[in-house]
Amino acid sequence: MKNVQQHILDELTAILQTIPEFGEQVFEDSVMRVIDADDESLPDSFIVIQPGVTDEVERVGKNSLRERTTFNVTLVTRTYAFAPLLRAARLTVKSKLAGRTAGLTGVQSAQFLSDTPMPPAPGQVLAAHVLPLQVTYVQNY
Repeated sequence: MKNVQQHILDELTAILQTIPEFGEQVFEDSVMRVIDADDESLPDSFIVIQPGVTDEVERVGKNSLRERTTFNVTLVTRTYAFAPLLRAARLTVKSKLAGRTAGLTGVQSAQFLSDTPMPPAPGQVLAAHVLPLQVTYVQNY
């Protein structure tokens, strides 16, 4: 049985690795855990993919169902002039994941939900911008 959600995550990771200045390091984790850890071994700019809620949309047949899940694509930087860098990277992510399926195979539809800028919190050096990507697909089992 093919795990469609994992396949989408792998393909999404590969696409995000092409984002200039951020794509050097793309990994799945909890965004707040990464920000709170402020790991000095990470590059100055990187991307964290945090899986969000998965909803069952409908039972398609006896052995399949349509699901909708959200991947929170988070651009993170410790660059002092973070705002223009994050805006440019946001636009690049949206252009790389353009179209009805965001260029992802096995996806029936994809859309970005409202994104959230996160300036560094007091005492923190990491700024972030969260782009929730919601995808719908059919999972056979």
